[in-house]
Amino acid sequence: MKKEIIAQRKVNNHLFMQDIRRMFSEEGKKSVTFVVKGFSMHPFLDNGRDKVVLLPPRTPKPGEVVLAEVRERTYALHRVIKVDNGVFTMRGDGNPLSMTEQFTKENIVGIAGGFIRKGKYVSVQSRKWRWYSAFWNAMRPFRRILLSLYRRTTGKLYRRE
Repeated sequence: MKKEIIAQRKVNNHLFMQDIRRMFSEEGKKSVTFVVKGFSMHPFLDNGRDKVVLLPPRTPKPGEVVLAEVRERTYALHRVIKVDNGVFTMRGDGNPLSMTEQFTKENIVGIAGGFIRKGKYVSVQSRKWRWYSAFWNAMRPFRRILLSLYRRTTGKLYRRE
């Protein structure tokens, strides 16, 4: 079996997001895949390991994972939890309940169509992902406890690089 060699390079986050927007609009790309950076979607998306397969922007529904500009030049890949008069509220799966961001449709870079977790593709349409989403949303009051137990049993700490 031939091993695929992938070149990695660090780029400015804002320029990268502008590049994604350009690829969707000018080049007509159907999807863009990149490595997840950050801990806000932990424990299900791991910083530097998992990838997101991003689809072109459209109006998201609650429960969908969206990449959006939440403040000028600040982007977040989080789950939409509420829509109110064209304003979308999102929160990372690993974030505290009080930590939310808001954005409008114009700020959407793309919508997650799937994830590559530990080398395996998981579609957001799959039964596994839909079950996880429903379960994790139902566990909202207990997330802090669950995340604390996860960190203790795996030894994973959320540290910025």
